[in-house]
Amino acid sequence: MKAVNSSVRATQLEGLAQSTTNIARAGAGRCVACGLCLPHCPTYRKTKFEAESPRGRIALILALDKGTLEPTPQFESHLSQCLLCRACESVCPAAVPFGDVMDAARAQLLTARPVSMMGKIGLHAVVLLTRNPWAASVAWILWCYQRSGLQSLLRKAGILRHLGLAEMDAEFSSPITPTRFASHYPAQGVRRGTVALFTGCVARLTDAPTLLASIRLLTRLGYDVRVPPQQTCCGALHRHAGDTRTADKLRHRNREAFDRDDIEAIITAASGCAATLMEYRGDGPASRIAAKITDISEFLEKIEWPRGISLRPLPKRIAVHDPCTLRNVMHATTAPYSLLRRIPQTEVVALPDNAFCCGAAGAYHLEHKAMARSLRHDKLDSLHRVTPDVLATSNPGCAMFLQAGLRQAGLTIEIVHPVTLLDRQLAPPAGN
Repeated sequence: MKAVNSSVRATQLEGLAQSTTNIARAGAGRCVACGLCLPHCPTYRKTKFEAESPRGRIALILALDKGTLEPTPQFESHLSQCLLCRACESVCPAAVPFGDVMDAARAQLLTARPVSMMGKIGLHAVVLLTRNPWAASVAWILWCYQRSGLQSLLRKAGILRHLGLAEMDAEFSSPITPTRFASHYPAQGVRRGTVALFTGCVARLTDAPTLLASIRLLTRLGYDVRVPPQQTCCGALHRHAGDTRTADKLRHRNREAFDRDDIEAIITAASGCAATLMEYRGDGPASRIAAKITDISEFLEKIEWPRGISLRPLPKRIAVHDPCTLRNVMHATTAPYSLLRRIPQTEVVALPDNAFCCGAAGAYHLEHKAMARSLRHDKLDSLHRVTPDVLATSNPGCAMFLQAGLRQAGLTIEIVHPVTLLDRQLAPPAGN
């Protein structure tokens, strides 16, 4: 690793010294270097390079922490290439909290290398997306872009491909639905309780139909649904980028929004947000919020459905994609399968190689395109083998990334959230 000048090195050492206890506290020292994690790491499977494995990354982090390694671009590349899928945590005999270790290491690196201007703009834009009237304005802009024919025109002219925006544009293939959410949706029939809905940032813009489907199902099953208007981004992108200060500010704002005694559960329809929210740490309110977080499928699968609720038949084959956050953090992968099997005449199958990341991983696919597309290619191969009518996934980011791949491959498989299928097949109340 190459040397740095003395003044820069002094600044780095000061920052490293301040965060050494964070790395130790995060649990990096628990790693016994057994290597059981290696076959489960997507980047190691692709590269067969030790530095691209959980064990290798922990060794690099500990060396940096001890001051025996410099935080060079090569070092940072090994850390940033990690998808944070956390598959390694599920097989680690020493229970190394790898997600915490990586977040602490990236925060430590930020003391030596500030976030770029473009990076700051991107992270701040994520926060603004959840704030009215910004969210509504962006949704209307995207809606006009799609409906005016401009999107189709730019695609045909090859302008988006020339500008390097074809991949990002392909993720916006599904229609954008500008939506303003009410703060309260009353239960239908006999009231059974009160829940809150976390709308997120990107999902609020690109996956409003899933959020509305969640509201319809919950109210139909007897739950008042509150949608706190002051809620904001979960902070996952910021924390994983090392920007813990902004992530903590977002946590505080969500704490203010959701800390209510009458809310029995905080429902999410995006597994990535849920995984972040359920790991909120800090004061009492933050812990109370974390304890109430549940994925919409898990909540619907656990509660008893009222009599008279029925689902219309759907004679289709549905492949289920397990998002990493649902599998490795929330450990709630069985719920979507159980729910979808309630639909008569539906064949529900697991997408092969579900244990491995699809490559979306938040903003990862925008920063590490080659690795992300290679991982997505594996998923597309699996879809070719399974040939489903529908692909169901509980993460909107995965859905958008996979949808872009399907479009480029010329496949017409519909991608939806499990709750959307349930809502579609829900029979109207008796007498309607």
